[in-house]
Amino acid sequence: MKEFIKVNLEVFAQIGPYLIVFAILRHFAKMRKERADKREQEKKRGIINTHYIVKTERILVNAFIIGILFTGGCTIGSIRQKEDLFVIIGFAAVCVICLFGTLNMVMWKIEVNGDTITWRSTFGKKTTFQFEDITLCEFRRASTRVYVNGKKLFTIDDNIDDEQFMEDIKRRKIPVMTPSEIKYRKKYMQKHR
Repeated sequence: MKEFIKVNLEVFAQIGPYLIVFAILRHFAKMRKERADKREQEKKRGIINTHYIVKTERILVNAFIIGILFTGGCTIGSIRQKEDLFVIIGFAAVCVICLFGTLNMVMWKIEVNGDTITWRSTFGKKTTFQFEDITLCEFRRASTRVYVNGKKLFTIDDNIDDEQFMEDIKRRKIPVMTPSEIKYRKKYMQKHR
């Protein structure tokens, strides 16, 4: 019986992390769908939100905090056990990466209030501008870049629910392009000068 429990615990230890990640991703998708359904119902009723905040999902922040605690504990444990320097540096590096990722997710946000947009960067610098200042939005593989007066101001990652923001962009007829469209447009403009 002990052998059976030991084998099952070993199997769970191997597939457990995958199950946890799957559960987190499923929860994340469910939350996004619920929000999208709510926005769709608001659209049908003619309700347009003029004040909203675009920021990282709280569940991702919590996952990174758990990553900090786990890798920090592993770093301390490997120092106390006098492990190889490679192990200590590896755990410490992952801990620092999780720390900076958490800082970014907690600090970065976009607040839209009517026509005014306030963007707070990772390091707390606030920039306020209007929708009419946005000259272009560029879709990348895993992000959307927003350009203000021709300069890239910020990037919205793919893990952030930016549907309301992009609806505002489309409603205001701000150009949204892919990198290949931008490249083609630049070549076209150079040829026809």
